[in-house]
Amino acid sequence: MSMRDEIRRQQEALPIYDHRHGLMDAIRDNSILVIIGETGSGKTTQLPRYVIEEFRNMRVGVTQPRQVRIAAISVAKRVAEEYDCRLGDTIGYTIRFDDSTSSRTRLRYMTDGVLLREATMDPLLEKYDVLIIDEAHERTVETDVLFGLLKRTVSKRPDLKLLIMSATLNVTKFSDFFDQCPIYTIPGRTYPVEILHSRDSSRMGLLKSGYVAKSVDTVMHILSKEVWPGEVGDVLVFLTGQHEIERACQDLKKAVLDKEREYRESSPSTAKDSHTIRPVSLNQLQILPLYASLELLDQTAIFGPTPRNSRKVIFATNIAQTSVTIPNIRFIVDSGFVKQKMYDSTTGMDGLLVVPISKAAAIQRAGRAGRTRAGVCFRLYSRESFETEMDEETVPEIMRTGLTGTVLSLKRLGIRDVNGFEFLDQPGQEELMAALRELYLIGGIDQFGNMTEVGHGMVAYPVNPLLARSLVEAEKIGCLEKAIIIVAMLSVEEPFYLPRKEEEQDAARAAHAQFYHASGDHMTLLNAFEAWRDKKYSKDWCHDNYLNLRQLRLAMSIRSQLRDIVDRNSLHDKDAQRQKGRHSSDKTDSNSSSKIISHSTIQPPSSSQSSSSSRSILQAFSQGYGIHLSKKHHHRQMFYHYLASSSSPSAGSGGISSSSLLALHVSPLSALYLDEERSMTKHGRKVARDLEWIIYHEVVYHVRAVMRYVSKVDLRWVQETMDRAKVFDQGQVWLNGERSELPSEADNGGESSKNRRANEASSSSQADQKRDLGQVSSSSQDNGGDESEQQIRKRARLALIDAARQRALERRQKQV
Repeated sequence: MSMRDEIRRQQEALPIYDHRHGLMDAIRDNSILVIIGETGSGKTTQLPRYVIEEFRNMRVGVTQPRQVRIAAISVAKRVAEEYDCRLGDTIGYTIRFDDSTSSRTRLRYMTDGVLLREATMDPLLEKYDVLIIDEAHERTVETDVLFGLLKRTVSKRPDLKLLIMSATLNVTKFSDFFDQCPIYTIPGRTYPVEILHSRDSSRMGLLKSGYVAKSVDTVMHILSKEVWPGEVGDVLVFLTGQHEIERACQDLKKAVLDKEREYRESSPSTAKDSHTIRPVSLNQLQILPLYASLELLDQTAIFGPTPRNSRKVIFATNIAQTSVTIPNIRFIVDSGFVKQKMYDSTTGMDGLLVVPISKAAAIQRAGRAGRTRAGVCFRLYSRESFETEMDEETVPEIMRTGLTGTVLSLKRLGIRDVNGFEFLDQPGQEELMAALRELYLIGGIDQFGNMTEVGHGMVAYPVNPLLARSLVEAEKIGCLEKAIIIVAMLSVEEPFYLPRKEEEQDAARAAHAQFYHASGDHMTLLNAFEAWRDKKYSKDWCHDNYLNLRQLRLAMSIRSQLRDIVDRNSLHDKDAQRQKGRHSSDKTDSNSSSKIISHSTIQPPSSSQSSSSSRSILQAFSQGYGIHLSKKHHHRQMFYHYLASSSSPSAGSGGISSSSLLALHVSPLSALYLDEERSMTKHGRKVARDLEWIIYHEVVYHVRAVMRYVSKVDLRWVQETMDRAKVFDQGQVWLNGERSELPSEADNGGESSKNRRANEASSSSQADQKRDLGQVSSSSQDNGGDESEQQIRKRARLALIDAARQRALERRQKQV
C-alpha cells in the first residue's frame, strides 16, 4: 500500500469522515457554529482541510492553546502531509518566535496568543475569512479574550465565519455567549476504559509529596504484570512539569536496569522457571518526555509509530490531556495533579502551584486510552478523593491569573472601560484593578487610563508586559542588544542544570560560579549566553559547564526573533547607532509634553556611561520590574515586597495591607545566594549580607516563596515607579476611564485641576522619599546657569555619597 493510500485509509477511519457533508452545510448556513468532537475524532486536522477544499477562495486561521505550541506545529505538519504540499506553502503555522507561512498560505495554524496580537493590530481581522477556535474547552486567557473580541468582529463583519471546537460536552456556555448559535456534534468512536483507583486512602495533600515516585512504580507494575511480550499498547503518564518529567524518566531507566540485574543474578532454577516472566529490557522501551517547551525534533518519536517489539512510555504534562493526540495509547497513569498559574491579588504576584485536577480533567485523561482498543487508567488517588476533593470543572485561567497583558491588549484596542468588556466569564474586580495598577506603575497607561507612548512600544514585543517595558527602556538608553539576550534567557526554562546526585552538585555550582556577576542573575544570564556564543555554541561545552543546551538553543531562537521585530519596527540594531544624536534629540523632547510619560523627568544617560554596562542594563530592567522591588528584612534572612508593604489599603483594590506581606527567599540557583564569606560551601549558604534592594523576575512556590532571577538595584532607578505608586494610593488616578482629560486642555498644554492634584501628589511623594534616596535639594541643582549639565550631575552624585555615608554613621552610632 502506498503512502497516499495509507493516509486516505486513516482519514476515512476517523469519526469526522462520515460528517463531512453535514458539517460543510452547517458552516455554509451559519456565521457562528459550535462543534463538539472528542479528542481523536479528527476535527483538528480534517475540518480545516475540508474547509479549504470546499471553499476554494477562503483563508482559514486555526488557533491552538498557547501552552501547547507543539500542537500547532505538529498538526500543521500533518495536514500539509495529507494535503501533499510543502509546510509553509498552502498550509503553515505561526507561533511565538516562529513563523512558517508565506503569501500563498491559505490554512494557518497558530497559538491563540498570536491571533490575539493580530486582533489588537487589526480588530476586523481582514486577512481571514474563516476562524476556527480549537480546544475552546481549555479556556486559556487568550481564548476567553478572543471570544469577546470576535463577538464584536462578527457583528461588524457578517461575512466572517467563526467555528468554535471543543472536546467536552459542556458547550452550552459557548452557544449562549454567541446568541444561542447552533451546536454540531461529532459522535466519538472509543473503546471501554477500565478505571482503577488507588487503594491507599491518603488524601491528595499527602500524595503530593510522592506522586512522581508512585508514578514510576505504577509503570513498572504495568510493564511486569499487565502486558505480555509482543502485546501492543503504549503507556502515557500525566505529571506536572518539566522537572518532574525528566526526573521520572531517569528514575524509570534506573528501575528497569535494576530489575534486569536482579533477574540476571537470580538462581538458575528461577531463571529457567517457565512461569517466570523475563522483565522488559531498556532497549525494548522508548522513555520519552512531553512538555510545552520541547523542541520540534524531540517530538518525532512521540507521534511516530512504535518500533516493532518495543513499547513507549511517555511522561507528559496536561498538554497531552486534550490538545494533542498520541496514537496507540492503552495504559494511562494519572497522578491527579497539574501545575497551574495562580494569581494572588493581595500580594500582586503570580505563582506556579501544584494543585489537584478537576473531575472533568480526570475523565479527559482516562479517555486518552481506548482509542484503538480497550484501555486501562490507573489513578494514583482513591475514589473518595475523586468524589470529595476534586472540583467538577477546571477553573478558567482568566479567573486565576494576572491580567496585565490582557488589559494592555484591550487598551491597545481603545477599550477604556475594561470592566465593561464582555468576557465569557467575568474576572474579579480586584484582578482587573490590579492589572490596571500594574500597567500604570510601569508607565504603560497614564493616570486617565490612556495608553502612553511607552505602552504602544510595549505592544510590539510578544513577551510579558514587564519584559516588554524593559526592552522599551533599553532601546531608549542604548542597551537593547544586551537586554534582548537577557529577555530571551528569561523566556525559557532554567538554563542552569543542577544534577540530582549530591556529589555532582558542588561541581555544577562551581561551574556556574564562573558566570556569576556581582549585581545578580540578569547579568549572570547574559554572561552565560555570551560565553556559549564565544565557544561557537558548543554542545560539549554546555555539558561540561552544566548548562541546558536545549534551553540555550531556544533562547538563541527567541533572541533572533526579537531582533527581527526590532528591525521591522525600524529600531536601530546597534548600541552605538542608537547613542548617536541622542543629546540633540533630548533637548527637543524635553520641551514636548507628549514625550513625558511619567511624573518625573527622565534624564539621558551620561556620555561617560557605557551603553552595555551592567548599570544601564539593570536600570532598564528596573523600569519594567520596579513593581517587583523587594527589601531585605532587617533581622531575618528574607525579603518582602516593598510596594506591597507601602501601599495603602484605602487606595481601593490594588492596595495591600502590611499584614498580608509574604516572606520571599532567594533561589538556591541565584548568583546572590552566597554564604557570609561569599564562598561556595556545601552547608550553611545564606543570602549575602550587603543586599538591601533587589528586583525579581517571578516567584515560584515550593515549600516557601522563592524569587527567581534577582538583581541588586539602586533605589533611584525605581523612583518613577514609587512616585506613581504614591499617586495611585492617594486616589489621584482614573485608570478605567472614569474620567477623561479635556482635549482642549491637553492640546493647549493647560493643566486641569486633576493634573494639578496628581502633580502635587507626585511632588509630595518625591519630598517624602528624599531622605531614603539621598537626593539633594532642588535648590542645590539650580545653583546658577554657569555650570554644565555634567558638572551638576557630578556634584549631585557627590552629595548622594556624602548623605549615604552620614546615614551609615548614624546607624552605627545607634547600634553602639
